[in-house]
Amino acid sequence: MKESKEKSDPFMNEAAAFLEKNTVIYLATYDGQSPRVRPVRYTVILDNKLVLATSAKKELSLQIEKNPNVEISAAAADGSVFLRYKGKAVACKDAEIKAKFLADHPKFQKLFGENLVVYLVEPERVGIFPLKGGQPKTKKFVK
Repeated sequence: MKESKEKSDPFMNEAAAFLEKNTVIYLATYDGQSPRVRPVRYTVILDNKLVLATSAKKELSLQIEKNPNVEISAAAADGSVFLRYKGKAVACKDAEIKAKFLADHPKFQKLFGENLVVYLVEPERVGIFPLKGGQPKTKKFVK
């Protein structure tokens, strides 16, 4: 999904490009007082927000509803760099955004049907960290 130039953040474009190449991400949520980490498939960054889709009946969704603070991490296949993305996940109520997302990713509607919930993860802090030399790139998002 493309977004308008005025909404596009160059750093988030770089993060999106990294995630497009390294599609398995690890998502951390809270289950009461305990962290839960699981692999999920990256979908897209839209309007500078990470988009996640799941079933409203899954533990993942229940955990996000109780505590929307999440963090993702992904590493390059060669182990040279990793990305961290911290933010708050909010269920998408905008029918137009959801329709655009599903037009580009119909597999989620097939997987989850009427239980589909699409979360937009508003970034708080995003970083790209090289493990083999080089300088880390980070951005803190202010609301």
